[in-house]
Amino acid sequence: MGTADPDILSTNPTRELKRLLLLLLSFTLGLAAARAQVPADVTAVMDRCRAAMTNSTGLEYEMDMKVGFGPLSMKMHFIVANKGNLSRTRHTTKILDLEAVAESGFNGTDTWEIKGSLTDDTIIFTPGDKRKPSEGDLDLTLDKQYRKAKMKHKDGCYEITFSNPIDKDNAARKATVKISDKNYTLREMRTSASGAKLTMTITHIRVGLKDSYFTPDLSKHPNAVVIRK
Repeated sequence: MGTADPDILSTNPTRELKRLLLLLLSFTLGLAAARAQVPADVTAVMDRCRAAMTNSTGLEYEMDMKVGFGPLSMKMHFIVANKGNLSRTRHTTKILDLEAVAESGFNGTDTWEIKGSLTDDTIIFTPGDKRKPSEGDLDLTLDKQYRKAKMKHKDGCYEITFSNPIDKDNAARKATVKISDKNYTLREMRTSASGAKLTMTITHIRVGLKDSYFTPDLSKHPNAVVIRK
């Protein structure tokens, strides 16, 4: 007759069941933490903001952007217009005493870009079916990029701070937005990452744009060289 395994003889079914339940509970809590989402009221405000920052008749916003890298800072001013798939962006960049202006867009059939020089402009039209991303495009999906968010109501705005990014390689550790409590338009966004601080402030919003607005007016550039690829 063989000898029974001492480990089997010492096993307490009740104790083992409790240990199994604790393991399952800790595993479930770990999954919940990994899948944690921002509060529902934050998502609701962000949903209304996304809706407010688009308009079927076209929407244009002016925005000041400041980027700081330690003692060095750079200022930009954007005018960004969108209407469905149509787009137009003009931005002015200022570093120290140097200033540069660039303008580009998509009119439904062509991507275009105005490149300036000291004497003349060059306007390049390239066939395409969609617009290119712009530096001035607003990222209004922060509630989908972060696991945590805190919201407070202050000075006529919802101020939301997002933290704990889902993808730590592609997102700042924290991002803060200010959204109007009256019309839910974005007022300000602040982020910081890798020693750089970025602040974007929207100064003006205009609704209602003609389709022709998304094609450059060549009469305003009489000396421009027009290139159609």
